[in-house]
Parts: sequence; C-alpha cells; structure tokens
Amino acid sequence: MQDLFKILLVMHIAGGTAGLISGTIAAAVIKGKKAHIFAGKIFSIGMIIAALSALIMSNLPDHHNIFLFAVGGFTFYMVTTGNRIVQLKKNKTVNTSIFNRKDYFLFLFGTVFGLFLIFIAVKTYWINKNMFALVPIVFGLICLNYARMDFSLLSGKSNVQQQWLYNHITRMMGALIASYTAFLVVNVQIKQQWVFWLLPTLTGSFLIAYFIRKFIPKRNIIH
Repeated sequence: MQDLFKILLVMHIAGGTAGLISGTIAAAVIKGKKAHIFAGKIFSIGMIIAALSALIMSNLPDHHNIFLFAVGGFTFYMVTTGNRIVQLKKNKTVNTSIFNRKDYFLFLFGTVFGLFLIFIAVKTYWINKNMFALVPIVFGLICLNYARMDFSLLSGKSNVQQQWLYNHITRMMGALIASYTAFLVVNVQIKQQWVFWLLPTLTGSFLIAYFIRKFIPKRNIIH
C-alpha cells in the first residue's frame, strides 16, 4: 500500500506541476491560437491526473486527508466541465439533445460534491471552531454555483452557444487557481494556513473578471 501511495504521489506532483506551468501559459497567450489550445490540453491532462491521484491517495489507509479529497474532487469537476462545454459548443446537432449521460453525471457530481464540501465546513467549525472551515465553504459554494449553471444548460434555460465561453473561462481558471492554491499550501507554511487556501481564489477572481470583460459580451454573462 505504501508503494501505491508513492506512485500516486509522484503522479500527483507531476500532473500538478505540468498543470501549473501549462495553465499559466494558456492564460497568458492569445486565446484560441495554437499555443493556447496546446497548453490547455496539457493543463487538462495534468490537472485530471493530479485530481484523480488526490482522490485515491486521500482515501488510502494511514493517509486519510479529507481536504485533499475535497480539492481533488473540485479540480476534477472544474476541468472536466470546462472542457466539456467546448465539446458541446462544437456540436451542431439539430432536433436532438446535445447532452448525454456524461453531462448529467458531471452535474450530479458537482452538486453532490458541493454539498459534501459544505458539510465538511459545518462539521469542521462545529467541532473545532476552526477558521479553516472557510475553505470548504468557499469551494463548496463555488461548486454548487457551477452545478446550478449546468442545470440551467441541461434544462434549456441557457444556451450553450451563448454561454460556453463564460463557462470555459471561469471553470478552467478555477482549476488553475486550485493548482496555485496547492502549490502555496504545500510549499509555504504559516500559522493561519487557511489564508493560503483562499488568497489565490481572491486574486484569481480579479483575473477572471478581467477575462470576462475582455472576451464576453455583457448580454452573454450569466447572472
């Protein structure tokens, strides 16, 4: 079991490092060009590897880590739905639904995981009166908000062609923020560690707002 943990840890570090570097490149270069698309593919693969390895590692005997599990699930949801919305946008099918079981599964996953994070937050604060409860609260609310957007698309209340870019930007940037969060938490230790869990989210929100204003018409912004 220890050997499995070491293998997963190497995969997690390699995937997270690749995601951090390629994601930063994808965010910095001209959107829609070859460099952005290529870096985005590397980012997605790296982050999915990091997320899945985190989900498994956090449940191994002697290595239980509820917060690693939570962040792994959050990252997996953001990356997979951020990529899926691009696939749906390219689907020009007429008279039949463009959604399939994968889309309903991701919506259900996001909803359940968001509620799970809220549960962790309530439990953490109720038992320990720990400010760290702010971390799963924030990530849980973000997760539930995107699940709400998924439901809006699945139910036909929102249009994929109008909303895909907003969803793609915010979800992929959310996953990138998660990678920076993990890097800070692992490499910088302070007493109030919850600050480093939330600081990238706060600063990254301004960058997301900038990209939204730059690339998305106001009429296509989801409220």
